[in-house]
Amino acid sequence: MKKILLLIFAVCSVLQAQDVFFKEKYPLWKDGDILIWTTDPKLPLKANEFCLSVRRVNSDIGVPDCRVAGEWERDSLAALYAGWLTQNTEAGTPADLLRARNATLAEKFYGLGDQILLFVTERNDSLFTLLFNEKASVPQAGGFIPKTENAVANGDAIAKQFFKGTPQRRLSKEERDQNRIAPDPYFAPVPRFHSWFGIALGYSQAKIPFTPDSWYRNKLNSRVKNYRETADSLSLWNFLEDDVPLFTFYAGGTWFGIIGAELFLRYSKHDVKIDTRDTIYKELDHWYFNRYEVGLNVHVMHRFHTTSFLDILPYAALGFNYSFFAENIGRKSSKTPASNAYTRRIELEDFYKGPLFSIGSHFVFLDHYGLDLRAGLVHRGDTQNSDSSVGEVAETTLIGGSTFDCFISLGLEYHFSIQ
Repeated sequence: MKKILLLIFAVCSVLQAQDVFFKEKYPLWKDGDILIWTTDPKLPLKANEFCLSVRRVNSDIGVPDCRVAGEWERDSLAALYAGWLTQNTEAGTPADLLRARNATLAEKFYGLGDQILLFVTERNDSLFTLLFNEKASVPQAGGFIPKTENAVANGDAIAKQFFKGTPQRRLSKEERDQNRIAPDPYFAPVPRFHSWFGIALGYSQAKIPFTPDSWYRNKLNSRVKNYRETADSLSLWNFLEDDVPLFTFYAGGTWFGIIGAELFLRYSKHDVKIDTRDTIYKELDHWYFNRYEVGLNVHVMHRFHTTSFLDILPYAALGFNYSFFAENIGRKSSKTPASNAYTRRIELEDFYKGPLFSIGSHFVFLDHYGLDLRAGLVHRGDTQNSDSSVGEVAETTLIGGSTFDCFISLGLEYHFSIQ
């Protein structure tokens, strides 16, 4: 029992302390060959047991064949390179510094086909592991684990480091040749069309950050009296609460990684800013407006391929939107007649329209799953485009003639590309 507990403790210690210091995107072949290569006097893991470790970590990998890479150990150039790796491999070493510079040896790596070459060496009580494939003469992944005397535990830890993921079928010679000359993902051709759709939660307010409070004091502190009167009706925010949550559904796309467009639908709820000191509102139960918006953004974007699993796509967008307000109002009792002021209350235009500007960035994980963070400024105006006639009342009647607000939002997205 004590030996079993010590074994479990050793395995847990290995799994917790292991580290990967670089890792490119490389294929895992189903039913593939795994060659284990070392210059150490004793191999710290068992080849046949290592395949069982790989299958325990990745049940979809089929039945791989694991063996000692004798042809690499007997090759004089490979042996010199392996000795150099043993002396120079340290945690944090960049992959390119470990590249095989000899042309003949580089060609040997390219000849691996669908085999994976696993170089293992002991340094300072740790096992350093480098993974090579036919893609290049530079290791595709590197990591280390604390060395134990248990070969199975060592194999389990290495398998967990490098053999998770979705396996691919083994390629034909023609397919491998094409894969060999495929460009590095940092310089890969940009998709002809990249698109996404998503939902976002955000927040909107009239006060633009870092601007003086005096610009907003009148409109934000205003209150509607007698169902229709405010000090100034030019901005909708004299009547409605401006700081509200936003809910957005959107879909868009970019052509050739530069220019694109996006459609959006947005919803927010705005309470009317009534003056509770006005006794006329004793009959009122609730009064708010649902705002529905539809719009189009045109954007300029640039893609940064930062790691094998993350792309960052910052953008700037200029757009146009239409806002529609739907009133929801109710009195406490329908049995008593409504006041004259209630029946003659303020009415908003059928719609408001205006431009918007935003900046933001998509963060795309594993080519498909994204987060979107954006902030922007929106202007909305009344549809009226002429002055009031002389015969109308003296006070202004223009509702929402010039309404500004800013917003910030965070979205969840799904991305896909068309080559």
